[in-house]
Amino acid sequence: MKSINYLIILLGTLLLAWLLPKSYHLITDTASKNIFTYYSSVDKAFCTIEFDKKEERLIRKNIKTNKVYNEHEFDSILPLFYSTQMFADGRMPDSIDGVEMKPREINSRKFFYRMNPMNKNKPHIPLYTLFESMSKRVRIEMPGDFFRLDSEIEFINPETNEVNQEKSLRFNTVFQKRGFQFPARQVAGNPSTRKAYDEGYFIIDNANQIFHLKMVNNMPFLRSVPLPKDVEPAYLMTTEPDDRSFYAFVYDSNRKLHIITTDQYKLQEIPTPAYDIDKDQLLIMANPLYWNINVVNSEAKTVLAIRSDSKEVVDEVVIKHDKEGENYARFVLPFSVGFTKSNTKFIQPSIFLGSVWVLLLNAILAGGFVLLMKKRKQKVQIIPLAWICLTGIYGFIASTIFNR
Repeated sequence: MKSINYLIILLGTLLLAWLLPKSYHLITDTASKNIFTYYSSVDKAFCTIEFDKKEERLIRKNIKTNKVYNEHEFDSILPLFYSTQMFADGRMPDSIDGVEMKPREINSRKFFYRMNPMNKNKPHIPLYTLFESMSKRVRIEMPGDFFRLDSEIEFINPETNEVNQEKSLRFNTVFQKRGFQFPARQVAGNPSTRKAYDEGYFIIDNANQIFHLKMVNNMPFLRSVPLPKDVEPAYLMTTEPDDRSFYAFVYDSNRKLHIITTDQYKLQEIPTPAYDIDKDQLLIMANPLYWNINVVNSEAKTVLAIRSDSKEVVDEVVIKHDKEGENYARFVLPFSVGFTKSNTKFIQPSIFLGSVWVLLLNAILAGGFVLLMKKRKQKVQIIPLAWICLTGIYGFIASTIFNR
């Protein structure tokens, strides 16, 4: 019976090591302020929107001058972000910095791009939809099959699970001619029919080379992307901007960001702050004049404004997060157990250790356990006592309840 009791105490301790820290952080943690930051093409400075708790209203201001604007004035200093409102009010300037302001031109060069570590690291089913890129239909249509890239490319009918041998052979012949090395390390695409056009997939092969795959008039199109010697791709994300100026974002092993342009597949580096793709969040808000590049980590949000054409940095601002209060849990809880992280694909246990000062509390709890056992007129056992010295409050609670 003792072995069963010890097993119950062990399981109870592990459960408490997961629940107590989560409960503490659920009660004490507060979210960092989400401050909207955008570079003004009029003021030539960063402007922000943040909620003021004291005044209980949104504050719109210029970071450089601290000038506060009302909503109507704020639209005017960010005309490219609020372009729809500006055109509706008839307040849009004819040109800004020599660039003519036309609704169609502005909308075609505006886009939002977000990169979250959880999106990168989540598992996915390695089956992909290859659309017809030169369809004569107005809307993109589903092809009726899927493909996979293992030792070769195979097209599969999802209704019958049969491999389309003729289509697979046709594509495999092109893959072999282009020198593609199987299996693929990553396949990046946008398998949605809700887009204006389709550019297929960009693939990292087993030799760390990038290839562009699409289907044109039911025939395979596969093109190798020339890479500089110092660029080793680590991750890809495709996008289909309205102006068709580039195909995809490329993150390399040196933590640099690039885009694959539609000009002969040339790579163009995008300046970013220090950025860890597995931990930090990236947001790009682009317009015809500037790209606003936001990198958010645990300490701060860093924003760069770069020119849309040359990708030259024109301004930078760092907004520190509010300093968190002292984490007193580390003086009480000897360790905590977690099962999920943003940089892992699957659930896996991980242990976070507390402060060394928690050992003093462990000793006090062990003494309290001895007194409790004597009060219950039970024999003090060495194993539960040693367990409390090691696991602290978790072992104390579990041993007190289950030590019978």
